[in-house]
Amino acid sequence: MKHRAPARRRLPTEVPLDDGSRQGTETWREGDGVGFCHWDRWLLRLALEEAGGLQSLVRSFRRRMSSSRAPDPVAEAMLAQMTDLEARLTTIGVAPAEILDDVERASTWLRDKAGRRVWRATTAMRRTRKLLGARALSGNWSGFPVSPGPYLAELRSVVGDGRYGWRGTDVVIMLLDTTATRLLWTSNTDEHRLALHRAMLSVCVGTMEQVDDSLGSMGDYFREHEIAYLELLRAHVERPGILRDLLELVVWEDYGLFHAVEPFLRSLSARRADLAMLELARTIRELREAGLGYQLGKARALRRVVLAAAER
Repeated sequence: MKHRAPARRRLPTEVPLDDGSRQGTETWREGDGVGFCHWDRWLLRLALEEAGGLQSLVRSFRRRMSSSRAPDPVAEAMLAQMTDLEARLTTIGVAPAEILDDVERASTWLRDKAGRRVWRATTAMRRTRKLLGARALSGNWSGFPVSPGPYLAELRSVVGDGRYGWRGTDVVIMLLDTTATRLLWTSNTDEHRLALHRAMLSVCVGTMEQVDDSLGSMGDYFREHEIAYLELLRAHVERPGILRDLLELVVWEDYGLFHAVEPFLRSLSARRADLAMLELARTIRELREAGLGYQLGKARALRRVVLAAAER
């Protein structure tokens, strides 16, 4: 009978420091009223292994961002997280290594876990990006007096899954316009027009990946519906979820299509601006926790616009 060798006793530095799994967004520590999450903890622990500390990690992720391959959403997220982390550390006047305690600094278990979570975060972050992006297009419509959903399905069926050159782009626009006119033939009320224009915004955003818009035709068509939509939206701004829907769509639209939203937000009354601020606070918190730096920057820019209206 073979005898098993006795299991090696773990060194103190190898003992797990957490009592369960962590997603990364949970609060890890607070200092002087400033909160830090487990993503912060992992980045700080990894930085101890680098001669340049956090700045070495920053350079590493910037190299990934400048790669000739497709943009790296994880690198983008980590850069945003580290920028925010450094700002919070400055606020409380603490050096990066000092916020970790002696056990955390010595822990090889924490070092290894940090490496796994930071360098292998791609799948989870891409899934979060995909879910939030899809929600911005059509996931906030329960508060509409008439749902844009049926219009969205009809309009998308016109575009299909094909790819279109610059000549085909005008054909797609003509088909969308003809379909929109038909859909409103029997239900031409403000509520139905609101739903149709909103559906068209999402269709145009999605179609940008399929068309060659080098002549700007699709962008111009989008803005026609944007202006009409915002004008109708004024009567419904205080309906639950309506502002959230607009703000999330602006945050996630990546083609520079929106032109009239900032003037619209500046024109809000103080009470409506306060509602927009509440929605943006929720969006900003969610984006910060997900580490989506580009969208977070856009949301913060919108907050500055709305804040001016609220203070006025």
